[in-house]
Amino acid sequence: MFSFFKRNKTDKLRIFDFFNQTIVTDIHSHLLPGIDDGSPDMETSLMLIGEFQELGFQKLITTPHIRMEVYPNTPNIIKGKLSEVQSQINGIQIDASAEYYIDDNYTQLLEEDHLISLAGSKYLLAEYPMIAPLLNYEERIFEMTKRGYTPVIAHPERYRYWHQNPEVFERLKNLGCLLQLNILAVEGYYGADIKKIALHLLKNNLYDLIGTDVHHDRHIQRIKKLSGMSKEMNLLENYSFQNKALFGI
Repeated sequence: MFSFFKRNKTDKLRIFDFFNQTIVTDIHSHLLPGIDDGSPDMETSLMLIGEFQELGFQKLITTPHIRMEVYPNTPNIIKGKLSEVQSQINGIQIDASAEYYIDDNYTQLLEEDHLISLAGSKYLLAEYPMIAPLLNYEERIFEMTKRGYTPVIAHPERYRYWHQNPEVFERLKNLGCLLQLNILAVEGYYGADIKKIALHLLKNNLYDLIGTDVHHDRHIQRIKKLSGMSKEMNLLENYSFQNKALFGI
């Protein structure tokens, strides 16, 4: 059994208090071993989960990719890997959902209702293509909402094709979506343009949830850097994210 230990209180990061008091649950990460571009093996998974506990998290809902031509994961595959990880840890809760890539295969999964939602709820974490927009992005949202699901749009700040049309983000909200910030965007990991949009969405209260989207230890180390970024931390600490209300323990 893998056991975790928190930092000494005199050595903890400012971001520890942010996660420990405000967020509690991370809803976006790639921690299950060997099934997507996240953790490659159990040893790495356990190391990353230990880092999450040191950051102050009490619960993780990890979300491996489901993108059929690249990561053809299924609920059975994901649940099997989750059980393997759960048998190796204590001191922190871990559950699993998925990050669904919105394409024609996703429409088929919706029609078959062969989905794994966030913590057994009616919330689905979904990502759009990074390179070019879907012309029917509103229709894809309707496909989810008409079946009773609430789409949680992963990292909207990273869709550069919408940067010149920020009204799209309000349109997503009006269509019934929740928007999930990648905390790494605020740190600047994805570039200055993405950070600018992330700060704009924060200042306009358009985000609902926050996630780490951790794939590897480099992400963890960049998240820790936020502790020394007072302006960005003040913005995050004064924002009313819904992680705790919707998915906390």
